[in-house]
Amino acid sequence: GNIACIVNGAGLAMAVMDLITQAGGRPANFLDIGTVNNTERVVNAFKIFAADPAVKAVLVNIFGGMARADVIAQGVVEARRQVDIRVPLVIRLAGTNVDEGKRILRESGIEFIEAMDFYDAARKAVAAARSA
Repeated sequence: GNIACIVNGAGLAMAVMDLITQAGGRPANFLDIGTVNNTERVVNAFKIFAADPAVKAVLVNIFGGMARADVIAQGVVEARRQVDIRVPLVIRLAGTNVDEGKRILRESGIEFIEAMDFYDAARKAVAAARSA
């Protein structure tokens, strides 16, 4: 596949992969970052995907319960600054501290495509991978 997925939780990961497939895309894999609230795990996920030449888009789909959306957002910003990522980035955040997470992303100046829900995220990731 060519769409890398960063999620929190195996159930969410399987749902995301199914939606990408239904939207006509091909998930490359998923990386479950779990509930750990540190930016390093997010940065490391991006390092893994950046090394895969088949990846044409990255989808970050987080529903923050114990994992906070603001910490995930800060990790994405750090990853964009530290890792040479040359593919479109689609982000869907929901849950704990989502407003702060979205603010961090918008004010960071990094380029990303915001998704409003599961379905929107899958459609946008597929479209981004096709255009890359």
